[in-house]
Amino acid sequence: MVKERARLQLAEALGPVNRWYCSQAYGEPVNDVEILLTYFIKSGGAADFAIRFKNAMGPENRWYCSEYHRREIRDPEILWNYYMGYNRPRLSVAC
Repeated sequence: MVKERARLQLAEALGPVNRWYCSQAYGEPVNDVEILLTYFIKSGGAADFAIRFKNAMGPENRWYCSEYHRREIRDPEILWNYYMGYNRPRLSVAC
């Protein structure tokens, strides 16, 4: 599970959302891996990821994910994808 967690976290740190926020903070496009990782850690992205990963692997998400798939799910990637797809806050615009 450590490899899976590291892979998912690295994907977020190097992904488009962190890259955009990091570039905004630096005032220019950032493509350097070290800068992106440092920004991800210092801006709270790593702490936020840790909370979401714990919740995704937890018993409540495991139960809902297993119910959705109609079988017991223990695979970290399936649990993560389910959590990120169904537990993200939905943004809405008030009219």
